[in-house]
Amino acid sequence: MFIGREEERILREGGYLAKALEAIIKVGDAVKADRLLDVDTVHVSGVSYLTIGEAGLEYLRDISSSGARFRVFTTVNPAGVEYGNPNLPISEHFMRKQMEVVDYLAKMGASLWLTCAPYEFIRPQPGSIHAWGESNAVAYINSVNDAYTEKLPGPFTIIVAIAGKVPRFGLYVEENRVPRVIVKVNARLNPVKAGLLGRVIASKLKGEVPLVDYEGWDGQLLKSFLASYATYSPTPLAIIKGINPNWGRYAAMMDKPDKLTVDEPELRYEQPGDYDALFMGCPHASLGEIMTVVRVLEKHGFRRLRKPLVISTSRFVKSMLNPELVSRLKEANVILITDTCPMVSPIFNGLGIRSTATPSSKAIFYLPRLVNVNAMPCNIEDCLEGILDNT
Repeated sequence: MFIGREEERILREGGYLAKALEAIIKVGDAVKADRLLDVDTVHVSGVSYLTIGEAGLEYLRDISSSGARFRVFTTVNPAGVEYGNPNLPISEHFMRKQMEVVDYLAKMGASLWLTCAPYEFIRPQPGSIHAWGESNAVAYINSVNDAYTEKLPGPFTIIVAIAGKVPRFGLYVEENRVPRVIVKVNARLNPVKAGLLGRVIASKLKGEVPLVDYEGWDGQLLKSFLASYATYSPTPLAIIKGINPNWGRYAAMMDKPDKLTVDEPELRYEQPGDYDALFMGCPHASLGEIMTVVRVLEKHGFRRLRKPLVISTSRFVKSMLNPELVSRLKEANVILITDTCPMVSPIFNGLGIRSTATPSSKAIFYLPRLVNVNAMPCNIEDCLEGILDNT
């Protein structure tokens, strides 16, 4: 792998920056990268104590105590608790350990956004270079913005944030971003079906990049589709006709692509049976998604839900909500949490939730595996109508 003059200087000078660069060069050699790229932003995944445990905490402690600091703008994924909220049903031990994780990241210079949807607030330019570790976010900026990032392991993104460089391999190489299969979607999507579409396409391909042909995308459908697709596919990129700013150029680069069709029957799902709670916010709910809930409740005079609706979102989105509206949501049995996600938190167990209905295919995949909570598909508006208190 080619090493430039700047990298040679860093290696000569030694210290934590040289150690980080040495690690990146070793990874680059392993993946047969030809050179290093300067990174614009980093997004660190794997920051919940539930998923990284003592080993991950020790890793962060060692790096931060070395004096290492991030050279590029760095955001982080949701933690295992709502930052600064002691009222959640989470043990004091877990809360203390999680705060250690967050404090070490802050010490190194991370911006504590604590969201899995940083693309709601960052608009990367086409062709810009990033090092993100959260699968749905990687798929989103690759597919929607045509920014360049691979899905990188959380510990490696920390090293990249320190060095400010990443090996050029995989989806950092334009030729690897060219679609190999044209996928025609003959269905009318809602958020649940968009998630099912991601799973169906991923299951039919073998990691090839698809060119997805569908009319009628909106922000919520894109989030649902790409979060699911990145969950089930090893390649977090789908070129979306009419959405990716360079989709036409990519289409022109295709050489005898395969074709497949996804029809409406492949996206059917059963209405959920009994469950303990509704859940939305995987990825973190946008302001528009929360307002969808508000509109349903307003239509029915904010009657209290018979079962709770848990919404995970970012602190930025919550700050956009009128405090009076937040209070009305709470009275209607809507639990609004920020900075965290039930996939990487003991919060559902603390609330006694053992099963949930959700529009998120990603949540349906991860909840049983990570926190032993059963999850089933449900269009959020339909489910809300079904659990309104009629008394």
